Amino acid sequence: MSDWKPQSILIVGCGLLGASFAKAVHAHFPQCRLHAVEVDAAYRAWAEASGLFETVVSSLPERPVFDLAVLATPVDVACRQLPKAASVARWVMDVCSVKQQICQAAVDSGVQGQFAPTHPMAGLAVPGPSASRGDLFEQRTWLILDGWPACAVLAPFLAGLGAKVETVPSAEVHDAAMASVSHGIHVTSLCALLAADREKQRMGGEWQHWVGPAFRDITRLAASPSGFWTSTLLANRDAVQGYLEQLQTALHEVSDLLRAGDPGPMKAWLEGARDVHTAWGAGGPR
Repeated sequence: MSDWKPQSILIVGCGLLGASFAKAVHAHFPQCRLHAVEVDAAYRAWAEASGLFETVVSSLPERPVFDLAVLATPVDVACRQLPKAASVARWVMDVCSVKQQICQAAVDSGVQGQFAPTHPMAGLAVPGPSASRGDLFEQRTWLILDGWPACAVLAPFLAGLGAKVETVPSAEVHDAAMASVSHGIHVTSLCALLAADREKQRMGGEWQHWVGPAFRDITRLAASPSGFWTSTLLANRDAVQGYLEQLQTALHEVSDLLRAGDPGPMKAWLEGARDVHTAWGAGGPR
């Protein structure tokens, strides 16, 4: 099983991740035959012109049986597609950033034995296949869930794409983590932009011409596609709300310090945040 390599892959969804996955497979496993399903006409046209796929269709086929089907769609769509994909492929994996919903869908449809819940920690703010990159997964963490046999089968293949495969204990742990390191961060980025814009309007200025790297860094995620984030945030809403409660607590802390005007406690708060940043840099995100 550790030497398993797919000979045929059906990629469902040719957005940024699906197209990047196709390019990565083409580069690392050139003998593999790639096929695509894409409902969006523009994305389908890109897939047809890319030369990566033997066939490109607009809906899941009835047959033949593929070695692997990859669900590279929003999580709500992937949940609906999962049973059909499992009927035309030996193994099925998803690349969604929320796991509890699709894992439950796998159990409900009785395909948990052939389904691998996975999540590559890779992406760009720019959507669509035109932004895809064959090296998108190189040296990036690719999460798989413990207790799902198909994940063990696919792990060496994912490592063969250049990814660093790491196991997460459960879907619940995964979704809580993503709420704090991804989904909640996205909301925070948008809130920072909206707060700045509302304050700009209140003061009647044209501050958008005065922004520096800090503003651009923290607000760049606002350019991300709203359709993807609508389904993602709603699918993981409980965990995201938990993160936002922690964020509000931190904001209240610094607001109280500003109101008090005492430099000692303010400095201690800033240094505490810097220490946390150092700790995360030493053993956390890469």
